[in-house]
Amino acid sequence: MGFYVRNSTPNPISVAVGYYDSGCSPITYAKRGWYRIEPGRRAFLVAGSAANQTFYVYGHDSFGNWWGGNFYTDVPREAFTRCWIAGCQGQGCRNVGFDEINVGNFENYTLNLVDSTQGASKSRRTLVAKKRKTNFKLGKFSFIKSPGRIGKLGKTRKPLYGKRN
Repeated sequence: MGFYVRNSTPNPISVAVGYYDSGCSPITYAKRGWYRIEPGRRAFLVAGSAANQTFYVYGHDSFGNWWGGNFYTDVPREAFTRCWIAGCQGQGCRNVGFDEINVGNFENYTLNLVDSTQGASKSRRTLVAKKRKTNFKLGKFSFIKSPGRIGKLGKTRKPLYGKRN
């Protein structure tokens, strides 16, 4: 059981995920990245039941495509795990927008990331790439592959829509 992301593009994608974590305050969400997902592969990002959960996803490739939305937070260039509101400093740190994914009543959930040139329709489980110029390069030690855990359910305070730090 858990939250997965599938790369349905011809390029490797680097993905960060936001997930419920009761240990974070005042916003009870944490963020973790970077997961490198090869073309045609699916990655396991968050362990536990995905049912009735809300996740946040941001991804990019080395060709300027990105997948995200309007839930902004700071992310470093290197692999990270931290609370949603925790910032970062230094070169390679930037503010990016995550997209909100409401899972519904699915124990297992797979989000499909597609390239905008594939002509895919925007279904409930698909994010279509947007295009922009990349601002930084990732190093070969910038990725993690270990799954995380979902915190115990409790009072949830979600990230703010459209709030850029």
